[in-house]
Amino acid sequence: MEIFAIFFSSILGTAIMTGFSHVVESLTDNKFNEAHLLNGLISNLKSVNSSIGDNHYLGWIIHFAIGIGMAAILYCYYFYIVDDISLWTGLFLGFILGIIGVAGWSLMISYHDNPPKIEWKHFFIQLVVAHMIFGVTITWVLARFAIHA
Repeated sequence: MEIFAIFFSSILGTAIMTGFSHVVESLTDNKFNEAHLLNGLISNLKSVNSSIGDNHYLGWIIHFAIGIGMAAILYCYYFYIVDDISLWTGLFLGFILGIIGVAGWSLMISYHDNPPKIEWKHFFIQLVVAHMIFGVTITWVLARFAIHA
């Protein structure tokens, strides 16, 4: 049951987070879709001979796989470290995951020869908020189906 809850929460959390990024992207005309940006990083690598489009499956697989890993970390935190689970904790942990996400993206773009040309500062701000939404979603699902079920 726990594996299903981790998997389901990660898929739902990542989908809602990505939906938020899409909404902010459409309101601001900035590029914020994480899977599209991952595909842009892959496509712009010198070692990749073929062009990968925004919606290539590789960026989506990477994005959702990271979501599964983050959901598993949150599950372990809730199951092994704390006795109480709350949406406020999910919001805070989502903020921490957002900071980790900013660090990861910063490393990727700093070591990349030709990263996508976007407003990275704006992307990072929305990324933290998106991860806060992710953290609340994961926490809500785990609280309902895994931790105290």
